[in-house]
Amino acid sequence: MYPYRQQGTGGILIPIPLPGGGQQYPGYPGGGGGGGFNDRLDRLERQFQRLDRRVDRLERQVERLERQLGYYNQ
Repeated sequence: MYPYRQQGTGGILIPIPLPGGGQQYPGYPGGGGGGGFNDRLDRLERQFQRLDRRVDRLERQVERLERQLGYYNQ
């Protein structure tokens, strides 16, 4: 149904109820709700990328502080 979305899921689409999602369950792949599932997935992917960048920034900040304090990662 959404072949470009199914890496790592074994081809099983599981509706993920999220707060603020509006309707209860978007309906299994059929029904009118497949698009809602994709929107949710897009939102989660963007959130994941945002958090990933944040972690990278924090790690660089920690390394900078460690260098200033004389700690070195060996």
